[in-house]
Amino acid sequence: MSLWLNGFLGKHLSGRGIIVWPGLAILIGITASEFATLLISGIENTPERSIRGAVVGLLLSIALAVGLRWIATSLGMYLAILFFFFWDAGLVLTLIFSIVTFSALAATELSPLVRYWYLGILAVWMGQYGVRAGEDAILLVVIIPVAGLSFFLARIIFNLRERNLSAIRLMEESREQNRVAIELERKNIARDLHDIVAHDITVVAMQSKAAKFANSGQAAMDAIDIIAKLSTETLHDLRLMLNVLRTDGTMSDSSGGSADKPAATTVYAVQGLQIFSQRLKDSGFSVTSHTDEKISELPRSAQTALYRVMQEATTNIIKHGKREGSCDLRLEISGSNAILEMTNQIPKSKPKKGDQPVGGIGLIGMRDRMNAFGGRFNTEVVDGQWVLTASIPF
Repeated sequence: MSLWLNGFLGKHLSGRGIIVWPGLAILIGITASEFATLLISGIENTPERSIRGAVVGLLLSIALAVGLRWIATSLGMYLAILFFFFWDAGLVLTLIFSIVTFSALAATELSPLVRYWYLGILAVWMGQYGVRAGEDAILLVVIIPVAGLSFFLARIIFNLRERNLSAIRLMEESREQNRVAIELERKNIARDLHDIVAHDITVVAMQSKAAKFANSGQAAMDAIDIIAKLSTETLHDLRLMLNVLRTDGTMSDSSGGSADKPAATTVYAVQGLQIFSQRLKDSGFSVTSHTDEKISELPRSAQTALYRVMQEATTNIIKHGKREGSCDLRLEISGSNAILEMTNQIPKSKPKKGDQPVGGIGLIGMRDRMNAFGGRFNTEVVDGQWVLTASIPF
């Protein structure tokens, strides 16, 4: 109940509502008392001032209620009431209260034209009131400062409120931007972890099987050697990634050692093609490759994207490609694009079209990387071969 009440009051007593609703309550109270006098005494026995007060109170209440939705219309109605019903000091309290209320309401209008229009016509009314009211014109000594003070105080408060709301909106937008940035960074970290760990663990698993079923001790030792190197590289990559997440840098790798081949964090596209070609050869595939040295001129971020695509594609080939099948890796400049094309044979049991390697997260990550650079990504089955094409504007 308390939450509902707080929400209700916050909605209706914010902005111009803080002026309109209390003003309406007071005007309705004044009007009700005048109508009560009218009903009790009858029209014949009721003073003219009370009759005028009841009519004016009702009209002012209607005009003020309109101000909840249309301020300019409300102010126009009020100015008309001033000209038609206030020509002396007969309703002085209602006059002063209404001037305070409607002047404050005018101050909340966003349009400067409406505000100046109200003040101008109010000044005209004050001039004619000074002429028509006779001795009662002395009230202008009170009316003028009251009208000015209520307008300018309300304007100052309204401006402060608008600035506060603007600051709150900026803070909310900043929080939302931070949330989106955090979510994007989480996505990037998850994608990088997937690319690094999934690739290396896949190769380790395949080499473990090779070592288990090796026909000679040398073949088993070669497989174990590959597993050892990959494990070292994976640990190195994970330590570097954790170092990025740690602001104190306590996870930095200070060993100074390096693996025989560049680790996955050494993200240069040309070296990547060499690394993953060798990985495929170590896994028993027949590999041909071609690299255009101009690829080295790509920005580091673009080379990183191509590197990660090669890494994930290599993982998919090892997992889903035809055992001891042929693979072709090409990294070239064609026109205004850097193009990566990786082709491998697939088992005959695979469908000819519409097939995707198990683990579509990897494919989504590769496509996202290319889209981030305005590039393209495509996979298809052509004549029993899985063809992956990725391009980045050069």
